[in-house]
Amino acid sequence: QLIATECETDSSGRFTGRSQGVHNMREGKVQRLHDWLAGQQLELADCESTLYSDSINDLPLLNRVRRAVAVNPDQSLAAEAAKRGWPVISLR
Repeated sequence: QLIATECETDSSGRFTGRSQGVHNMREGKVQRLHDWLAGQQLELADCESTLYSDSINDLPLLNRVRRAVAVNPDQSLAAEAAKRGWPVISLR
């Protein structure tokens, strides 16, 4: 399953260049994940979840998973990971 921002299409099925629905970023990523899990009859709190991220933009979701891991993090996420004791890994 892919959870992503949805592209808008016109009546003939052509992409308009605009997005539709909830954007898959920041709090929207949390909402879209919760919506998908609900369709699977699951809740995030009941899942053994790990999120790998490089961006502070994922902080809302990083705060909700069981294990957050910063990967080649931007400066803001690196500071947040240090503050919270999250592992930081480099793939460079």
